[in-house]
Amino acid sequence: MLRLTVIEGKDKPEIFVSREAAVDVGTAPDNEVQLTDPFVSRHHGNLSFRAGSWRYRDLGSSNGSAIERAEGRVETGREHPEEEIRPGDLLMVGQTVLRFEVADSLEADASERTVIASRSLADLLAARERQLASLDGLATAYHLERQFGLAFDPERTLDAILDTILKEFPLATHAIVLLMDKKTGRPRRQVARVRGEPGRATHEVPISSSMAQRALEERRLLLFRDVPSEFANSQSAVAAGISSSVCAPLWTGDETVGLIQVDAREGKGSFTESDLDRLGLIAGEAALAIVGSELREAEREKRLLQDLSAMITHDLKGPLTAIMGFLDLLTREPLEEHQKEFVQVAFSSSKWLSVLIAGILDVAKMEAGGITLEREPLDLGEEITGALDLIGYQFAEKSIRREISVAEGLPRVSADRELFRRIIVNLAGNAVKFSPMNGRLAVNAQAGGEGDCVVVSIRDEGPGISPDHQALIFDKFVQVAGARSAEKISVGLGLTFCRLAVEAHGGSIWVESELGRGSCFSFSLPAG
Repeated sequence: MLRLTVIEGKDKPEIFVSREAAVDVGTAPDNEVQLTDPFVSRHHGNLSFRAGSWRYRDLGSSNGSAIERAEGRVETGREHPEEEIRPGDLLMVGQTVLRFEVADSLEADASERTVIASRSLADLLAARERQLASLDGLATAYHLERQFGLAFDPERTLDAILDTILKEFPLATHAIVLLMDKKTGRPRRQVARVRGEPGRATHEVPISSSMAQRALEERRLLLFRDVPSEFANSQSAVAAGISSSVCAPLWTGDETVGLIQVDAREGKGSFTESDLDRLGLIAGEAALAIVGSELREAEREKRLLQDLSAMITHDLKGPLTAIMGFLDLLTREPLEEHQKEFVQVAFSSSKWLSVLIAGILDVAKMEAGGITLEREPLDLGEEITGALDLIGYQFAEKSIRREISVAEGLPRVSADRELFRRIIVNLAGNAVKFSPMNGRLAVNAQAGGEGDCVVVSIRDEGPGISPDHQALIFDKFVQVAGARSAEKISVGLGLTFCRLAVEAHGGSIWVESELGRGSCFSFSLPAG
């Protein structure tokens, strides 16, 4: 008789195995010891008595297994699948640790222990039930994959997930999907479905921040059978009137996509471990579906933008060149003073439009790594002044005064003259656009770091940018919140161009801003 003592793992303390038995041993996902059939186990092997000794054979456990004994550790697996078991040995399968001892007979309290003498009918029936449950899980996963995969776009995917949850959980009064921002790690969007209401909930369905935060921090499925008693001090849980809840983080690999929370209100009953397992299955497929649909949507938007960029540059470049040519000829004609002013404004605006079109082309080139820098020594004061002159009419329209300060003894900078001017034009143009009438714009150039770079800063008196959006504004076609909650500010391609152009020179770009107190955009260029 072989006696197994479970040192680490979930099962009865001692298990006895007769010499006539050949027993499979393994651990389930929750580290529960399995001894009859490890069909649902992640780590498993086989124990048997052959040729006068007990032997352990690894059956392909996911992380292998090992036997620890006095003279050292023996790894079992593909290269060394079978090993003799001796009294006192420790078997490590997954996170489970079993100690082996030989017992001549059963102790008096054996009735309270698990005895495996042979494959009894009860053992086989229990194994069959686990197999059926596992097959049911596989069928459910296949069904979910097909259902979510047919949604195609992110919005339909979210609707399919919410519909599935309410169908699979009869006790649920509502279901919530919370999506996380990958860059900031904060919630970026929440959608919900309330049983009995058509479509998504148009009103806000409160999510319990206490339960959600715990599930996200621990990165595991959580079951709350009695929310009022477990979260008596949580205002968000109590106020929502939730009696029971299950939460499942949405992740793919190491990336947290979001969270699913399914709630039942008073009088609806309590969720069970089976509900938790089912939600885990749904969450796994939902996370993949969300990421997949968003990637498809992003790729679709990227192709549309590329087509739009090509169309704009192709259709506008020719006519704009002709307009600028004729305006240039008009500036040489004997015109009245006010007529010359009108022509000059039209000519400057055309040049600015030409810069914008070139920016679209250059963003595409720089993203593809196809731009070549024409470096030359620059006089920063001269280049900054020349760039601001290109948009002088914008300063005049809003009566904004400009201040240029270039520190003496700056280290030498070698950069592409055209790209440098366009960086200044884009940053200053944005600053003027969002500055109030009669405002002030300050441009400053000074040494940075330990004198190994030059930092150029452009400070305005505009509405400022919220902290949540400061990391996003250098992306393409981003809309950020303004000083007023309902105000949306479109950034376009200008800041994306600036970031790519600065990085092409080996520098970096950043923003410092506070709502209601203006913004300061800065970029660095290496010296030398």
